[in-house]
Amino acid sequence: MKKLAFVGAGRWAVALARGFAERDLEVALWEPDSRALGNLLTSRRHPDLPESATIPASVHLTDDVSDALSGSWLVVFATPSSALTQSARAVAPHITDSCAAVVTVAKGIDPESTERLSVVLRRAIPDSPVVVLAGPGIPHDFALGDPTSLVAASEDTSAAELVRDALSAGNLRIYSSGDVVGVELGGALKNVVAIAAGIADGLGLGLNAKAALLTRGLAEMTRLGLAMNANPLTFAGLSGMGDLIVTAFSDNSRNHNLGLLVARGLDLRAASARLNGVAEGTLACQTALALASRHRVELPITQEVHDILYKGADPKRSLRRLLGRSPKPECAS
Repeated sequence: MKKLAFVGAGRWAVALARGFAERDLEVALWEPDSRALGNLLTSRRHPDLPESATIPASVHLTDDVSDALSGSWLVVFATPSSALTQSARAVAPHITDSCAAVVTVAKGIDPESTERLSVVLRRAIPDSPVVVLAGPGIPHDFALGDPTSLVAASEDTSAAELVRDALSAGNLRIYSSGDVVGVELGGALKNVVAIAAGIADGLGLGLNAKAALLTRGLAEMTRLGLAMNANPLTFAGLSGMGDLIVTAFSDNSRNHNLGLLVARGLDLRAASARLNGVAEGTLACQTALALASRHRVELPITQEVHDILYKGADPKRSLRRLLGRSPKPECAS
């Protein structure tokens, strides 16, 4: 029986672990936070997942990293982006020759180095191919059995295809891609646009406004992707448009919900405290602007989200600034 080891036991890790445990796979989750681990062991469920989504007894939960990773065939990083560097350093000594690939389902950019998360993993674990698994996957819906499609991207084609073929089953269908840059940027930047969508909904704007916002947000994502040598078609795929749609509309999207709370008058700290977990877009708007400055790319929606969250800008004034920008052809940068 092949073994999958998850680094982190958040809602996406638990949802995926449940699905994989139903197949002929051994599954272990490493959770170093003793309080979080204790809650999972006691309840056998994650509070952000449906009550019916219990963790099977066959899934091994532990705070012993060596125990979790021993003999693992795939190691799946499911930590917040801000914790991935530290987690990778902790895990690296415990990865053995049995590991066929290291997978990340985290969606963000390293806040310290502004590097893509696959770059961080490749440096920490140089002997294993790195695969990015992204796309429109709301853990709550996946745990209910909702059909879900993701994309596995890697510079190592065989590693991407291995993850695609091995993990596609049941309600999960996976495609493969060689555009790691595009897939990672799509997964990270859509969270920023989803916060903007939540703000728009919180202001009571209609679907005309939201459609325009998502379309122009997708244009921003593509613009930065082009500057970083991504394939623009990737942003029309699962990790771009697909993930943006679900994150901007789902009631279970932390980023959308944070935007709603901010539009209703809460500051970033108070809004974040209302969430049961991390809204990755709060960090991604900072790192995206750093990348945009480096590559001389303009991200007006991202800039307004940043200013609302970190400078106390009035969302209504941000809207007026976006509407008052100089007219230009739609395809112009």
